[in-house]
Amino acid sequence: MHTIDQDGPARPRQALSRTRHAVPVVLVALVGTTLAGAFAAAVPPGQPYDEPAHWANVLFYLDHGSMPVLGQPGVQYEAQMGPVYYALSAAVLALAGGGHGEASFSLLRAGWLILIPLLAALTYRLALLVGVRRTSAALGTALVVLNPLVLAMSASIQNDVLCIVLGAAGSLLALQAMKKPDGPLRPHAMAGAVLGLAVLTKVFALGLVVGLLVAYAVDWRLTAWHRLGRGLAALAAMAAVSGWWFVRNVILYGDLTGQSGVAAAGYRFPALRFSGAGSVLAWGRSLVSYAYAPTEYFRNAVNAPTWLEAAAVASTGGIVLALLLRWWRSRAAHVRRRPDTRQEPTGYPSAVVFALAATFVVFIGYAVLAWTSQGIAPRLTFVAAPLAAALLAWAAESPAGRAALGAALVVFVVSGVWLARSVAGLPSMPYWIFGAPHG
Repeated sequence: MHTIDQDGPARPRQALSRTRHAVPVVLVALVGTTLAGAFAAAVPPGQPYDEPAHWANVLFYLDHGSMPVLGQPGVQYEAQMGPVYYALSAAVLALAGGGHGEASFSLLRAGWLILIPLLAALTYRLALLVGVRRTSAALGTALVVLNPLVLAMSASIQNDVLCIVLGAAGSLLALQAMKKPDGPLRPHAMAGAVLGLAVLTKVFALGLVVGLLVAYAVDWRLTAWHRLGRGLAALAAMAAVSGWWFVRNVILYGDLTGQSGVAAAGYRFPALRFSGAGSVLAWGRSLVSYAYAPTEYFRNAVNAPTWLEAAAVASTGGIVLALLLRWWRSRAAHVRRRPDTRQEPTGYPSAVVFALAATFVVFIGYAVLAWTSQGIAPRLTFVAAPLAAALLAWAAESPAGRAALGAALVVFVVSGVWLARSVAGLPSMPYWIFGAPHG
């Protein structure tokens, strides 16, 4: 006797639905990869900030098979960085036959473009777990993948985008693990291990670890012992992966991150100087510029036109107004005791707490360091960009919010095209990468 599978017709429909919802994300990944490929092909070698120092690290790993030490001949100021990006890049060059020339350089620029579709998929999944609807999740994904700075970084030799992707992967594992209150500790340890790889790529990923610990601490679905166990499992795994690097820095340079070695080698990055409200406004303008038209990443060799600066300011103001409008409506609905259920997150509280805490810790950490210690670039905060975009898409999930984010996306794409064309017209200075400075 034959039986009818009641789930049979539903499964193809579910698969078709998932495929249909994946189409916008695939398109975003394709557009992002294409634009980043244009950057990689057009930008002169060494034009992006720090690219010569990152390239020097890759070649050191390739030639010596070991980590560089600040103060050694030919070693530059990025030598204190963790080894993940450089070791992987050197391995790729070794498999391709090695070499210090333009062919190897171009190979790495093109090869690391694979991170863009990975970043798109991870950001989309993070947004869904935070509680964002699929349309808004795709929009948040586009805001990350098509951001001009992300495109510029993806197309250059640097460790930022790999750190962002590893941080997003670790965050996704953590959110999936936290979704199950009665789940085992192993998934939390796996999340900590992947976040440890992110830290071992760029130390700013520690902000994600702190955000995760905060989310564990306030997860009231669990007993205190369960929360402590999850936190310790993640922290122990992170320490097992990256702890040795901090110990090495203390032994070599006398501090956890090697900044003393950077200073001892003669590299100086002065902190921002407070000189009244004007300095704070200039800093805020720099933050907006990095998000919309990151000319500083290309050594300020080009200047953003007035119309683009105006569009960036207007777009930022539109997003702020949309967020304030949603907050006001939610507050008014709460006062009337008629919550706007359409605006409620479909995820779970710990996911939102994690996104909030990680984004806050990363940004505040950057701000404190920039104003008190050294003038680090705002791009370091992009390690939290996938979580921040998911949070923004959730917070702005209303018609006005989606319109504001859509307008920002248009500005991003226009700015990215303008920036790629402008930087492509700069004269090449190959000595930055392929030889000693002339004269």
